[in-house]
Amino acid sequence: MENNNEQKEQKPKPKRVEELEYFPFTSFDELKKRVSEGVASLGVDRSAALQWIQNGIYSSKWQRAQALFLASLTFIVPIGLIVYVVITKTWLLLLALPLLLIGFFIFHPSQAMMLGPIRSGLILLTFGGLAWGFINGIGWLTALTLSLALLWYAQRTIYRKAVDGILRAAMQHEDLLCILWNGNGLNVTMYNGDSYWFRWKTEGGKSTHYDTGNTFND
Repeated sequence: MENNNEQKEQKPKPKRVEELEYFPFTSFDELKKRVSEGVASLGVDRSAALQWIQNGIYSSKWQRAQALFLASLTFIVPIGLIVYVVITKTWLLLLALPLLLIGFFIFHPSQAMMLGPIRSGLILLTFGGLAWGFINGIGWLTALTLSLALLWYAQRTIYRKAVDGILRAAMQHEDLLCILWNGNGLNVTMYNGDSYWFRWKTEGGKSTHYDTGNTFND
């Protein structure tokens, strides 16, 4: 009996914008109109986008194949560098392998705000070293910086493709947009800077949490 009561109490998952709580627009058509006019824009959580592109609804086989390839570069690049070391017998280059692990974390898009200019400087240094090594025929430097550059490319591209892909799909499929909103993976930003999430909103520089009703100044 208790299980039956719980099933009755459970609300069906919204599939239309009209059924969403705290969504800033009353319909899917209104949202698309405002986005096309530049009045509003959608944002999505990177981790939610990456999870979607790997196995989500409306993600294509081509998108999943691209994501798989880019993710596999994380493993292919170190193996390729080790193969280069074995072939060329530049054994000291093995000491540089930890740099790939460090680069993997530094080149992650989430580090852009945390590390800022430091991260940008390391990226420029990587490509500068790649150009210098290639022009001057320094094999070990070319191999190392090329490995780092590939890790940067993989990290940057996989998240960019995931975010772009899921936002396009969300503007085409109302049920996907509802899933993202209810999962707190989507936000709406207005032209005036006001932003809206599933559990809170920011209007006029003040954030309000729906659960508590508390308002904070940003």
